[in-house]
Amino acid sequence: MKLFLSFFALFCSFMLTNGAISDNHQNSFGTKKEAKDLLERAVNLIKVDEVVGLTMMTVKSGGFIYKDLYPFCLDENGILVSHPYNLGSSIKEFTDIDGIEVGKIVMKTAKEGKISQISYKLGRYSLGKSESPDEYLEKPTIKKSVFYTRVGNYICMSGYYEN
Repeated sequence: MKLFLSFFALFCSFMLTNGAISDNHQNSFGTKKEAKDLLERAVNLIKVDEVVGLTMMTVKSGGFIYKDLYPFCLDENGILVSHPYNLGSSIKEFTDIDGIEVGKIVMKTAKEGKISQISYKLGRYSLGKSESPDEYLEKPTIKKSVFYTRVGNYICMSGYYEN
């Protein structure tokens, strides 16, 4: 029965993003709606099976990387437990160039069942140029907004760059 529920939740999570996936593919950068859809899809999957959800968000073939968007999760210590590029890194002390303590704010304000949003400045990643994110981080920094929520023992996030 659990296997059936896992597959059913996976199927439903893919169907929820049907609108995001069928949108304009000519734009290589994700939108606000697409980022939020990815977060909701990730949350739904984690609620059914944490291991499968975290793994699918981490592996690049897991179906969660879309344009320049991807969801990721951290544990209660701020360590990234799912991320396609920075797995194992800590965001606890992450502060943007304007001094916004993004990591601390997210960890303090994330609530189960409520999607919140925070904005900060960061360089945009250009997918496909390198395996190491720092090697393809574009300058200058631009505004990035991230949706986040608590799911059990995790905080999951998905963000987009504002143009």
